Amino acid sequence: MKFILTVYICSLLSGECVIPQDKEAGFNYPKEYGSHFGCVRDGLGESFEILFSGDYFNADAIETWKLYPKFGCAQGDPLTQPGTPS
Repeated sequence: MKFILTVYICSLLSGECVIPQDKEAGFNYPKEYGSHFGCVRDGLGESFEILFSGDYFNADAIETWKLYPKFGCAQGDPLTQPGTPS
């Protein structure tokens, strides 16, 4: 069974979410997993890393834009997954 991970960085101010892409760092979504466990584990870890590593956002940007992470592990084919959550 396939599970598809997509990580989003969202802003409370704009109400929008974006899918971060950094192939060199391994953040390239959607990603396919063979288990729900692996998908959730990496979703938690990668969303934390993207937001708090300091490589992409600093504390001021997180505060100013009211940024927060969101991720989903959907069952199925990555080509049929929606681009942004509602």
